[in-house]
Amino acid sequence: MTDAPEPGSHAETVGEVAHLWTAPHPKRSDSEIYIATRKWLMSQTSGGCFVCGGPIDLSHPEAPASAKGLQDHHGGGIHYKGVLVAMSLIPTEWSLGFAAKPSVVAGFVAMLNVILHELGEATFDAPITTTDEVMAWVDSRFNASIKLCAPHHVGTQNQHTPDARGFEAVGIHEIPVPIWGGQVTCDFEKFDMWSGTTGTVAVSKHPDLAPGEVQIEHVHESVTLLRPSGARLQRGDVLPASHGTARVAHAGYGVKA
Repeated sequence: MTDAPEPGSHAETVGEVAHLWTAPHPKRSDSEIYIATRKWLMSQTSGGCFVCGGPIDLSHPEAPASAKGLQDHHGGGIHYKGVLVAMSLIPTEWSLGFAAKPSVVAGFVAMLNVILHELGEATFDAPITTTDEVMAWVDSRFNASIKLCAPHHVGTQNQHTPDARGFEAVGIHEIPVPIWGGQVTCDFEKFDMWSGTTGTVAVSKHPDLAPGEVQIEHVHESVTLLRPSGARLQRGDVLPASHGTARVAHAGYGVKA
């Protein structure tokens, strides 16, 4: 955020606490490219929400998911035979595309094309030398290509936003991506990485910890939970099995502590 934003810049709010100025850009609208991309994503690619939809059966790929309740995230999805298999090195948000350097974007797209060519998939061959051409890339099926439910797309940390399974969810726009990614594989029925919160605290367990202990991986600024010493929780803190946060984490969903 700058004290003197460039004329024409737009003020945006990300999550609960971050306020920033993006590069000057027009009012958000769905481009023809984006509309075509969303139609392709929702009607021709397999699977549902990347997080709570779960992996599909590759021996019998499921039918394309209904678009109901799903949103199209500009996350750089890489699809192979209609199945999302990876994310590219250059996922580009719509508002950030207007500040992108075309030559840098073109270089990353060239790298991506090498992989797509080896997979036998279509490549992005349009020139990228101007901002308009960058935005054509941004809204294309090569970038606006990850299905997410609303909770895993824009669900906030300090509001209850359960996913289709009933588990607490936080959106990719609202929390550091490594923490967001933990939701993909977490066995919430046995371990609650949010420790009973709405996403304001994220914890992990690993072999270096004693049974029942948890390590703090993320703390939202609104959190007032305390360490056993009375100090505010910090990332990296290890909480004993007797701590309420640790007990809730190990209780899991639907299991009484």
